[in-house]
Amino acid sequence: MGMPRYFFDLHDDLGLTIDDAGEDLPNLAAARGAALRALAEAIRTKSEIRAEMGPMSVIVRTQIARVLTVSASIEISMTS
Repeated sequence: MGMPRYFFDLHDDLGLTIDDAGEDLPNLAAARGAALRALAEAIRTKSEIRAEMGPMSVIVRTQIARVLTVSASIEISMTS
């Protein structure tokens, strides 16, 4: 039996971006790490384009079911 395939769907203020490709990983711990990296990359991308920030989640699923969600809420407060 091969490694399970995990899919990483991004949910943010623009909606849901479905991962159709997925990634073969050895276990859920590896999928958790990949989800954290994907969420960090999404935050970095929004920061670089100066997009509005807000709640973001990476929903991790297999072909059968959702197995994990990693979320962050970014709030930027400017002081004068």
